[in-house]
Amino acid sequence: MTVAASRTIEAARIEVAALLGGDPDRTVFGPGATFWLNTIMASRLPRGSRVVVSALEHTAVMRPLRWLDTHRGVEVAVVRGSSPHGVPSADEVGACVAEKTTNLVIMTHASNVTGAVLPIAEVAKAVAPIPLVVDAAQTAGSVPLHFAEIGAAALVCSGHKGLLGPPGVGVLMLAPDFDVEPLVRGGTGSRSESEEMPEHLPDRLEAGTPNGVGIAGLGVACTWLRRHSIEAVRHHAHQFIGRLAPGLAESGNVQLYGWTGESPHTGLLSFRVRGFDSGELAAGHDREHGICVRAGLHCAPAAHHRIGTFPDGTIRVGVGPFNIEADVDALVLAVREALRRKYG
Repeated sequence: MTVAASRTIEAARIEVAALLGGDPDRTVFGPGATFWLNTIMASRLPRGSRVVVSALEHTAVMRPLRWLDTHRGVEVAVVRGSSPHGVPSADEVGACVAEKTTNLVIMTHASNVTGAVLPIAEVAKAVAPIPLVVDAAQTAGSVPLHFAEIGAAALVCSGHKGLLGPPGVGVLMLAPDFDVEPLVRGGTGSRSESEEMPEHLPDRLEAGTPNGVGIAGLGVACTWLRRHSIEAVRHHAHQFIGRLAPGLAESGNVQLYGWTGESPHTGLLSFRVRGFDSGELAAGHDREHGICVRAGLHCAPAAHHRIGTFPDGTIRVGVGPFNIEADVDALVLAVREALRRKYG
C-alpha cells in the first residue's frame, strides 16, 4: 500500500508538471502556495537585501515581506503601475529593478481583486538576470501558462483554485539554475541513514508526511484539465465574464474594476453597487438567492489602495468551468432587484 501511495503521488507530480510546463524532478508539493512563498523569501532574501513587487500582491506575499522588512531590514520596493488599475508594464518593473541592487522580483500572475493578468514573461526578460518568482495562485489551471517558457526562476500555485484540486496542497516549480533552502526539515522516507536532509529534489523540500489524499485529488483534477484544455476553460470563463460585466454595468449604478473586455483577464470580476454596503449586499445574495460571492478586501489591501476601493473593498465573483449562463444571469437579476427595492 505504501508503494502504491508513493506511485500515486509521483503520477500526480508528472500530471501537474505536464499541465504547467515544468520539470517533474523540480516540481515539489507542500501545504500551500503561501508556504512556498515563505520558503523562497526566507531562503533568498538575507539581511539587507531588496525585493521588487507590484502593488497588486496578495498578503501571502506582503505579510512575510513586511516581517522581513522589520526583522531583517529587507527593502520592499513596490511598483504601482501606471495603468488605471495598477498593472505594471515590464518597463516599469525593469526600471525599478535598475534603480538599486535587487535580489528578487516577486509578482502575481493576476490580481485576485480585479482579475487583470500581469505580463510576467515580459517582466522576466526586463529584469533578467534578477530572478522572478511568479505567484500563479490566481491563474494556474485557468489561464494557459508554460513555466519553462516564461523565463521565471520559480512558480508557486495553490491546488484548490484553478487546478480544481482539494485544499491543503501547494505546488512549487523551480528553474534548473534556481534553488532554495528548506524552510522545514525532517523525515522524507529517503536516505534514512543520514540525519542531514537529502540533497536531491523533491525530497530536499518535502519534509514530513505528504498530504497523499490531497495530492491524489490534484493529480486527477490535472488529468481532467489536460483532457479538456486550459484554453477551453479560459474561453468559457471569458465568455461568461463578458456576459456578466455588461449586464451589471447596464444598471448605471454598478462600478466595475479591472474589466475592459480587451486586456488579459481571468474569470473574476470585482464591482461595487452605488448606495450599498458590499458586505450586506453579498450576504443578501447568499441568503435570498443562493449566490456565493465574496465582499471585502480579499487579502490584498494594497491593491484596493491602488484602485481606490480601500477600506470598503469590492464584491468579487469568480466564474469556473462548471458555471452555466443561468448562474451569471441570476447574479445580474439579483443586483437589479436590490437596486429596484432601494431606488424604485
